[in-house]
Amino acid sequence: MSDSERSPLRASTFALALLAAVAATSALAAETGGCGAFAWPIEPDKALLAAAPMAESGARLDLSRPAAVRLVLTDAAKAGFELPPGKPAAAAAPAGVLRFEARTGAYQITMTERVWIDVVQAGKRLDEAGFSGVLDCEGARKSVRFELQDGPATVQISGSPSRTVGIAVTALPQ
Repeated sequence: MSDSERSPLRASTFALALLAAVAATSALAAETGGCGAFAWPIEPDKALLAAAPMAESGARLDLSRPAAVRLVLTDAAKAGFELPPGKPAAAAAPAGVLRFEARTGAYQITMTERVWIDVVQAGKRLDEAGFSGVLDCEGARKSVRFELQDGPATVQISGSPSRTVGIAVTALPQ
């Protein structure tokens, strides 16, 4: 290959490397910026999480008003998932479930750790309606929104880096 043929190849390789670096920087920027960098307000959730009582995996959450618990996790193999997690984790990885009675509408679930979350309702894993997360917000790492119907709902947590995770659940105004 001649030098004139290599020059465009080098330029395109450099351009791809530059594009990858910019994309990585943008992704990191989306995960930093403190609590104000979440896509929606999480201050009420943070207040709930700061005062959250401990609860064992499998607990039922009373959602007559916004509520939070610090869920004590177990091994994934013992968590009692309704469906296998959408992102598999090791059988001994910390995991757990939290149940509540939902009313039709949007719900915001905010967690203190970077965990995998599935919400299961009527035997189906629900798609998230929105996601936001940051690395540098004291007391909150991830907030996910789901559209729920009337009836029982189960939050499944897997892939946790710790044995407990704070979970705040809020029905959003319609």
